[in-house]
Amino acid sequence: MPELPEVETVARQLQAVLPGEKVSRVLIKDARLGVTRPNRLCGYSIRSVERMGKQVVISFDKGTASLYAAIHLRMTGRLTWIPKLRGRRKPDARASDKAAFYYNDVDSYSNAPARASFFCSNGELRFSDVRRFGTLELSEDKSAFIPVGAEPLERSFNKTRLWEMLQSSGQEIKLWLLRQDKIVGIGNIYASEILFRAGISPKRAANSLSSSETEVLCRSIKAILRSAIARCGTTFSDFQDSKGELGSYQTFLKVYKKEGEQCTRCGAGIIREKSQGRSTFFCPACQR
Repeated sequence: MPELPEVETVARQLQAVLPGEKVSRVLIKDARLGVTRPNRLCGYSIRSVERMGKQVVISFDKGTASLYAAIHLRMTGRLTWIPKLRGRRKPDARASDKAAFYYNDVDSYSNAPARASFFCSNGELRFSDVRRFGTLELSEDKSAFIPVGAEPLERSFNKTRLWEMLQSSGQEIKLWLLRQDKIVGIGNIYASEILFRAGISPKRAANSLSSSETEVLCRSIKAILRSAIARCGTTFSDFQDSKGELGSYQTFLKVYKKEGEQCTRCGAGIIREKSQGRSTFFCPACQR
């Protein structure tokens, strides 16, 4: 499932091309989405695209009125901008930067059926989702999409705040990091990598961390997530960004899926253990 780095990647890419696009038609092809009156967006222009939690949130304006669309990609969801181009020829240097940057051959979408399409002035924003677990919601109230958990890349998320959050829980720190009601956007891969970078055992109780360990953990959370964003996320199976390309952070992983390999820090063997159905990869020697 796409986590914070993958969703942030998609939101940033779409923010580069969508603002100013005017919606002419909205086509909902999957009734399971449960979207009512989608064409109320007609005539609205896209103001911005951002990530809120693990959702891509698109803001639309028409005069003084505003509407918001929140898309949760879940396991196989994909948001793709398809600019209007004649035929199937790749644009040359005279084509607009927007079209050239986001051009993809039509065939690249053939195996990803669209569940919803936003037809705009200069192209189509397509929401495709093979397994149909993703969601699309419209609201006049943007606050309806604010996540419960803390946003780990905000300035307000610091050592002091994390320390206060940890004190009330005796849960294993790895499982605590996966709780979206605590911190949004950290999945299984990133939790393992964060704890390795911090040198903290995934088995430690959350409230057992010292003040200095909490500071290191906070820095590690931010560093791992930012590094993954810089590499457009992690792709092991399904994730593709808004250009149909794969993330590359999987080539930088230190412990995830490295069972039996030597720890890059101390040389000990990386091990894998399961807890509540999830695999945890860590170094038993230098994570304490």
